Amino acid sequence: MTFGLILPGVVAILLGVVAGLWNLPMRPRPTLRVLTTIAIVGAGTAFTLVAMLVAGFAARFEILQFAVRWCPVVPIHHEIGLLEGLVATLLMGAMLYRIRGVLSRRRSAVAGTQGQRFRVLDTDQPIAYAAPSSPGCVVVSTGLLRELSPKERQVLFAHERAHLHQRHDRHLLVGALATAIMPPLAPLVSRLRLATERCADEAAVEAMGGDRELVAESVARAALVTTEYADSVASFGGGSVPFRVSALLDQSIAHDRATIALVFTVFTAVAGTVASSVQLHHLVELVGHVCGR
Repeated sequence: MTFGLILPGVVAILLGVVAGLWNLPMRPRPTLRVLTTIAIVGAGTAFTLVAMLVAGFAARFEILQFAVRWCPVVPIHHEIGLLEGLVATLLMGAMLYRIRGVLSRRRSAVAGTQGQRFRVLDTDQPIAYAAPSSPGCVVVSTGLLRELSPKERQVLFAHERAHLHQRHDRHLLVGALATAIMPPLAPLVSRLRLATERCADEAAVEAMGGDRELVAESVARAALVTTEYADSVASFGGGSVPFRVSALLDQSIAHDRATIALVFTVFTAVAGTVASSVQLHHLVELVGHVCGR
């Protein structure tokens, strides 16, 4: 096996890890887009490379060749050793198991919310999250509602509605799947989740007529809000509550356009290198073959 085969995965993972450790000096929305894209590239590259290793390993066995040699463009031309093949197979199994868990928790989060815009759970546990069903439902517990003033409840619903309107569930799903595929991307996904909460916080500020102190106080009260679906849906208490409160009260949010341009330029260059190293043309040819073109 050539080192060039696994190099793209190493580069993609390192990019994701660095992005997770670097606090981007950007507003929440562009930060969210950048982190989501890096998560897609990093996890997608890693998953593709592991799949290639598994396919190459399966081709070593005559009984499995029918499953991987049915198409001449399947990228299994690299020599895959026994140890590498076994490790790749175990990694693929772990990835698929964790992906199944993410999808299962997401289904559980939206269960019973279809066709509803608001659902109250009769429990003292402080719960509040946005269920991405149709048309989108705000789920909140009676325990949390009792702790909030009427104004703070308005902040809560404005915040959760912003999650639904801006479709943060898609970003969170990408992040959850990225972590399931490649656990070292967890710091990146934590920042991604924080970015979704910051976007919703700013939307709540706008809905409340610019009253940042009220929104900050409401978010501070959400420190104890929990949900077992935290990796799959947007929760009012998600992300770092102290950081969110500080950001709401700090009017000097960075607007460094040069930094933003630099981030996008560097990322595009690295992503292009990774994509070319993965031999993307093989995947394009494979899709064309499967589609009968």
